Amino acid sequence: MINRDILSMIFDSVSSVIFPEVCYFCGAGSYGTGSVICPECRDSVRLVSQPFCDLCGLPLDTFDDCHSLLCGRCLASPPPFDKARYGVYYEQSVRAAITRLKFNSSLFNIRPVAELLIEAYKTHYSNETFDTIVPVPVHRKRLVGRGFNQVITISERLSREIGIVLDRTSLAKSRDTEPQVGLSRARRLVNLKNAFQVCGPARIANKRVLIVDDVSTTGATVSEAAKAVRKAGASYVAVMVVALRSKTQPAKLDI
Repeated sequence: MINRDILSMIFDSVSSVIFPEVCYFCGAGSYGTGSVICPECRDSVRLVSQPFCDLCGLPLDTFDDCHSLLCGRCLASPPPFDKARYGVYYEQSVRAAITRLKFNSSLFNIRPVAELLIEAYKTHYSNETFDTIVPVPVHRKRLVGRGFNQVITISERLSREIGIVLDRTSLAKSRDTEPQVGLSRARRLVNLKNAFQVCGPARIANKRVLIVDDVSTTGATVSEAAKAVRKAGASYVAVMVVALRSKTQPAKLDI
């Protein structure tokens, strides 16, 4: 059986010959930049940049030239991961692309979303090494309804780009939770409590693990996922999320 990554590469190559390369956000020519996002659309994408908490990666409301910056939440109650980072803000074209991919099964949007994930990884984790990439899972009920897990699809591209093994099955969502959108952080944490479990802890034990997700607001989902991975014995747990909802309020700085 042909490896699915090879099939994906063949599909991309054939598509680029049959269909002229255009911006996946606006449809304009991508000008041979090597990106599927044109310069104009790229300029409209806001990066999640400093100042943000060194630990949880959430934006801070003030900044000082200190060697280490931690938000008050992380100082009071450290998260179950060692480091979390976010790529861009979930707004405008980014929001539209992820929404189409996630809820409309628009596979056309895999490439731009995966491109943003890969760029974010190279920005925040280029100097680190990992043994495995673990995508945040969805409950099987939602998987049946949606047909696929969009986080796995973009994680496959990251895995292929950086040469780190993708573990699609070790982390599972054992409980179908209500949607997180609109819930307070406290309610999100209650909603997700013990919702994730690791199947076959031996595949995680003593490994440096990178957890990947597509969208986050407060980090509650990745925190619960990280908690399960940490419990399974991972030696280092990092998080990479493509997009952070722009309505997120800055974390309170306490240094």
